[in-house]
Amino acid sequence: MKSQIIYRSKWGMSMALIIIFAIVGCAGQEQASTVPPAASSTAAASSPPAVSVESTATSQPTPVKNVLYQDNFTNEATGWSKAEFDNYFIGYHEPEYYHVEITSPNSRAPIVGIPEPEQHSYGDVTIELQVLIASGRTSPEGDFRYGLAFRRSGDQYYAFTISPRAKKWYVFKSSPNGLVPLQEGTDDSIHDGDVDDLLRVNAQGPNFSFQINNRLVTEVTDADYTSGEVGFYVESIDSPNTHIHFDTLTIRNLEVSLLCNFNATSLYVRSGPGGGYTPIAVLSTGDTVEPFGLSADRKWIKIKVKGSEDPGWVFISESFMSCNAPVDLLPTFSP
Repeated sequence: MKSQIIYRSKWGMSMALIIIFAIVGCAGQEQASTVPPAASSTAAASSPPAVSVESTATSQPTPVKNVLYQDNFTNEATGWSKAEFDNYFIGYHEPEYYHVEITSPNSRAPIVGIPEPEQHSYGDVTIELQVLIASGRTSPEGDFRYGLAFRRSGDQYYAFTISPRAKKWYVFKSSPNGLVPLQEGTDDSIHDGDVDDLLRVNAQGPNFSFQINNRLVTEVTDADYTSGEVGFYVESIDSPNTHIHFDTLTIRNLEVSLLCNFNATSLYVRSGPGGGYTPIAVLSTGDTVEPFGLSADRKWIKIKVKGSEDPGWVFISESFMSCNAPVDLLPTFSP
């Protein structure tokens, strides 16, 4: 049985209702209406309704270092929304998933957010989502995509999604004018079905990095949305039936796990961020280090030096150094 931790928002709202804002179709949509939609086969389908569901969350949080929110959906008392309409339904799926199903092509399901009172506006965080296709409930024909929405306020948000059948990933930006693709690409490590993929977003200010199954796939810079809610995104492209299981959602204080490899014949590690500082070690081809900070001018990386309690500094150069995540996400340190 998986463990479950729920962190409560500092907002302390007394609301007993959970609102799902629906965004359907390929163009920008207004906020949800109050009339359930009919199934649609067009890309510009009508918006699904807002859904009010009574929250039954009663559990008390157990402090875990660095974790702001976590749910593995084994307990319906955590209060995520349950609803069924003509062309989609959402809810808990025993024994250990939350699911979203769309039963028509060319549609977007509601973006389901963390329920009150745990709902919170997140800025600089690391978000991880384990998610998979329920292949037995998904049509063998057609394509679809699903994943995370973050920094969301109404129809303004970013989304990181995958399409296992096309082996593609997408980073979108949503606004009242519609969806704009920021980056897209392919990744053969995306699983076909019934096996979790791990999606990870590191968000720090306007800088974002995106990982699939612990592999960096892209970096994006966009300064428009600085904070907002976290939720789930599911879209059927031309699939007549799409059923997605959300396994575990975890939100942490920003974590950047960086490793850098060196391919220079020799490279000095210095006592400070500059060529005038004393050399304290030498790196060579094949050496790997763990950086944990940048200099104020962002030209030097602060690293741990093996065999020494004192940190060292290495000049940043793409010609002899490669890292598994963007160094821009590291904090800034003075000498």
